[in-house]
Amino acid sequence: MIVGFTLRKHIARWQRDGLIDDATAERLRKDIAGQGPGFGLGNVLAILGVILLGAALLSLIAANWEAMPRLVRVGLIFAVLWCGYLGGAWRANKGDAIFSEALYLLGAIAFGAGIALVGQMYHLSGDVASAALLWAGGTVVAALLLRSSTLVSTSIVIAGFYLVASLEPETASRLSYIWIVPVFAVIAAGLIWYTGAQVARHFLAVLVLAFVCIVHFDRDVTVVLWMTLIAGLGLFLLDALYPDILDRATGWSIGLGAYGFLAVQMVLLIFQFNDHIFARTRDVMTGIVILAVAIAGLALSGHRNLAIRWSAYGLFSLEVLYIAFETIGTMIGTAGFFLTVGVLVLLLAVFVIRMERRLHKKSLVKGAAS
Repeated sequence: MIVGFTLRKHIARWQRDGLIDDATAERLRKDIAGQGPGFGLGNVLAILGVILLGAALLSLIAANWEAMPRLVRVGLIFAVLWCGYLGGAWRANKGDAIFSEALYLLGAIAFGAGIALVGQMYHLSGDVASAALLWAGGTVVAALLLRSSTLVSTSIVIAGFYLVASLEPETASRLSYIWIVPVFAVIAAGLIWYTGAQVARHFLAVLVLAFVCIVHFDRDVTVVLWMTLIAGLGLFLLDALYPDILDRATGWSIGLGAYGFLAVQMVLLIFQFNDHIFARTRDVMTGIVILAVAIAGLALSGHRNLAIRWSAYGLFSLEVLYIAFETIGTMIGTAGFFLTVGVLVLLLAVFVIRMERRLHKKSLVKGAAS
């Protein structure tokens, strides 16, 4: 909504300055209006309101839990659950894209709370990870039946909760997350394609990166890092060199390239600070490789992918300061160290300014050529 308002202001300015004619301006305004309101403040407030309402209802039920007969308890849980799902379906049938998704979220919250309360009521055996897995599975089924993008995102968040909860019990079954999470990721990817859940793509990417870190640090498995490095480098290079092919195949070339670049950065940083993988003497060499990756990101994709551009800037700046601290920080005094860091920061500022100008010119040339 804010983007549309800003675009309309620019269109009015372009029309006033004679850059576009009246017919073109009107077509642009109609195109913006045809895109719909998007995810704005109203969506956020509706979702927050439903979350608070669900928390209030469930707190009220839990506070009077022991005083209620078992049949009433189960009935209240199912009432909130079906009010969310059926109410959301009813609002979706009326064309309400905001409150329908908010009510779906209420149903998912009620389902998770119902699992916990019923398990407590009947003293069912199990742990938090098992309950979270059941919650995620039920939300996936609801997302499939209702074709809800919000439920897809919710199921991925719950899967992240399951991943963290799986680390708690010291049992053999807790290692099931090693295969459950990848299977869930494939299912979630299919749901994202089926429902068109664009926001859920970011949640899924974060879940996969978190899974890689947890598997490595929990089981001390290095091969998963190398696999992630290769896959991330492949996605980054595909987005940089063949963006049209990747976009036709996935419809999300820029996002996949950005998360691939982020995966490469993450793995290299783990390599740098994990003494079990590389010896301490190779710390600086790994830092040089990280700097080369940052420069490659700027050179190949910085002109078209803002996420890669700014993450490369941040990585390059922090790595330069870290290498300076490791190599010359111990050889000079405190004042000299701060002087050196100050000079480096100023040089980094010059580097960023010059790189921004070059990338801006490159993007203009690419835009004119296309």
